Amino acid sequence: MEMNVNIKRCFYELWKKREIIVMIVIFSILVGIYMMLNMEEVGNYTATSSIYSVVYGSYDETITEQTNLAEFSAIVGSSNVAKRAATMLDNINITEEYIKSMFSINSSGNILYVNTYSYDKELAVDVANAVAEAFVIEYKNLTSEENIQVFEKAQEAVRYGGDNTNKKMTLIIYTGVGFFLICVIIVLRVIFSAKIQDFTECDFDGEVEILSVIPEGKE
Repeated sequence: MEMNVNIKRCFYELWKKREIIVMIVIFSILVGIYMMLNMEEVGNYTATSSIYSVVYGSYDETITEQTNLAEFSAIVGSSNVAKRAATMLDNINITEEYIKSMFSINSSGNILYVNTYSYDKELAVDVANAVAEAFVIEYKNLTSEENIQVFEKAQEAVRYGGDNTNKKMTLIIYTGVGFFLICVIIVLRVIFSAKIQDFTECDFDGEVEILSVIPEGKE
């Protein structure tokens, strides 16, 4: 004999227990918020160092030097700069590829800014300074010019907003799991309950004719 599942009864019990479901969902949301607030995001710290091009000459020479600096800024992401920066850090866990993945650059006039992003605020500072120094060395090697130097080293890393997708997903998952579990528990209690909820549960798929029902009463 196959088990008959009274779908109507299941939905009735879910509606009947709606207050409990709401309470469990609210509890799940609170747990999700707690976990969300205590969750670290990728790139939670950022540090910035800067490179300065010193130009003493005509306006045209200044513009030319600024253009060269902007064009050469592309080599910050090159293997030579990343490899040199990794060597400066003297940390076997910090590879060339890892360094290339954790920074971005932007320029303003004759100043180039190196921005790094990392879980570790000390690492963000160290990499920002190492990349800036490595860039200066590579620039001088390629151009044979000495009019470029590290202008300001990163002193400390600061927290930034970052991408909060993981935090949102954490809240959604905890809320969804809480709602799903309480609904499953209620439905399973209905399915496996020993109490007879409907006449059709006793007729063995129509094989037995039910003539009457004697209700249970209290003496």
